[in-house]
Amino acid sequence: MKWVTWEPQKVKARPASRAIDVRVTRARWFSLLATTLCATVVHGNSTAGGVVSFAEGDPFTIVRRDTLMSGAQGVALTAGDFLETGPTAFFVVQGPDGSLIGVGPSTAIYLVERAEIATLFVIRGWVKADVKAAPMRIIASRLGIQGHQAVMVLCADERSSAVFDEQGSTTIVLPDTTPMPLSTESGSNHFFQRDDRSDVVSQPSPSVEFVDKMPLAFRDSLPAYPKLPEPVPPRGLRAVTYPDVEALLTIPSKWRGGFIVRFRGRLKDPAFFKAMDAHLALFPEWTPILHPPPDSESDVSPDKSLTRSTSKQHNSESQQRDAPP
Repeated sequence: MKWVTWEPQKVKARPASRAIDVRVTRARWFSLLATTLCATVVHGNSTAGGVVSFAEGDPFTIVRRDTLMSGAQGVALTAGDFLETGPTAFFVVQGPDGSLIGVGPSTAIYLVERAEIATLFVIRGWVKADVKAAPMRIIASRLGIQGHQAVMVLCADERSSAVFDEQGSTTIVLPDTTPMPLSTESGSNHFFQRDDRSDVVSQPSPSVEFVDKMPLAFRDSLPAYPKLPEPVPPRGLRAVTYPDVEALLTIPSKWRGGFIVRFRGRLKDPAFFKAMDAHLALFPEWTPILHPPPDSESDVSPDKSLTRSTSKQHNSESQQRDAPP
């Protein structure tokens, strides 16, 4: 592929009541379909879903429910998995329909549960999708891309998000403009970038910086195999600590549904409770869980739980002493 630079154009990210002004494309609503990522990676069970068909470099980790696990080739992924790779890692997820997801080095992604369309939320790093059939959305905090029968690349870091429509028909998603994604139709070989609190910059080819930083494996087609390996379960390591899930807990609130139920049990660990309490401003929905009203049975503080247990034991012993012979 020949990479060339081009004069950028700006795309205004406006409120939902206005149209998005795009000089190079026209704006429209993209009709969303209930579907699955790689047929069942996101919405199906792990034994029937997408499988890690190729992996090289550093091992990657999976947070499944409240357990930290080690991933490897052959592991099946499922809804709610939080995946992180090391600085030399690269792996590919292949679905039964042939769709491919490439996950680059130093990347963290969340396979969103209960999304109306199959969605990968990219916290940081690089993701490439070769979507063969059903629609798929790859999104970061500032910008996303959605398509079917398309090849898409997304990169996200602490400063900006960038997407590249390498092939096929895609839709650019601006996640902070409206609850229902108001999207901008892109053309093949088009590139969009958005810095924090700024307009989207559009150009018909990737920037030099984007190409220079792109993982080498993403410059070629993702490897596909005619037959998937038999799925194997990931290897469980231990219960998660706060550092294991900090990046997940602090994703935009619209994607955090179910996290309280998922991680509430870990508050029994004093270290986890203390870390959550210290960072409570980042996820205020946890406030009534960590600091419920007085005498509330929902108080999960390790100290409070110990106090209630001791009090109940003391009251029981007192009743036994006061009982008539």
